[in-house]
Amino acid sequence: MNDEEAIRRALALLCQLRDQDRYDEWIDLFAPDGTFDYGVGVFTGRDAILAHVTEYFPAYGKHLCLNSVIDIDGDEASVMSDFVKLHPLGDGTTGFEVAAAGRYDDRFARDGKAWRVRARTVLIER
Repeated sequence: MNDEEAIRRALALLCQLRDQDRYDEWIDLFAPDGTFDYGVGVFTGRDAILAHVTEYFPAYGKHLCLNSVIDIDGDEASVMSDFVKLHPLGDGTTGFEVAAAGRYDDRFARDGKAWRVRARTVLIER
């Protein structure tokens, strides 16, 4: 697997693991000193990120990450991706509705053989 494929895999796992409430695996995709910012503050380090997301973001719905533009420079990468967050329809029928959309502005760093999120900024478009 080349570097771009490895980063695309990490992007997919960030969505899938979160949607499946597998936060203990999800947090390992971040660097130990990684940051997470979605407009209410910057959370630094795995412990702070995990504590916040498990309290405020229970697994619900589906995250879609698409249109990723990956620029790799040695052991670092800048990645811009569009995202869509879907929630189940509230009327009990089968289907989803768009709950949010926006962009992930990510910085990845190679950690040995793995690419990990050094910084994720979530830009929500309302």
